[in-house]
Amino acid sequence: MGRASAVIACGAVALASACGHSPSNTAATPPDHAYAESLVISLADARRIANFEGLQPYSYADRHDPPRETVGNPPAPCRAVGSTDLTFAGGWKEYRSVAYSGSTDDLRPGGIAPINEITNTVVIYPDAAAAGGALNQLHTTLDQCAALHHNAYDFALNKPDSATLKLGSDGWIHLYTVKSSVLVSVGVLGIEPTEQVADTVLQTVTGRIK
Repeated sequence: MGRASAVIACGAVALASACGHSPSNTAATPPDHAYAESLVISLADARRIANFEGLQPYSYADRHDPPRETVGNPPAPCRAVGSTDLTFAGGWKEYRSVAYSGSTDDLRPGGIAPINEITNTVVIYPDAAAAGGALNQLHTTLDQCAALHHNAYDFALNKPDSATLKLGSDGWIHLYTVKSSVLVSVGVLGIEPTEQVADTVLQTVTGRIK
């Protein structure tokens, strides 16, 4: 993975969790986020889908509101890559994000262990129109980021269907989709087959939406 891909992957998939934070137990769930909690994947889900028992929860991404900080100093529209306060339009009712990460024994040059990570965020809006509007807003912002051709944000962005955005590069992928009033975000870094793992996580979450 090149420097640009590494920067994006740390920002888009890990929100910096795998880039400098240690695994931790997940936090208690506020009662008003109970529905969102029921949708995100568990550690057991992540390990099964990734076929990797080395995954552990990361406390930094275990959140009930989007983080404002980002990795590095990205151009303004590129702050929307991943799961930040710019990724999701305001007005949501519930927010829940989790991340599961682990390194392998397959060392890279320099003795660095590669990071394998799955992140999942669900954001519940008042209705389907608000969720769809949030996805459209995100699409516009990500288009603006891609148009900058910033060397640290070199990714392909496409829309496989009217309800889904896909962006990715070498070794990582991030999906966003809307179902009903829920906007779902899934990121996968370093776990192969990357797209298949991301699709399975996405299907698992959307299958739980009422």
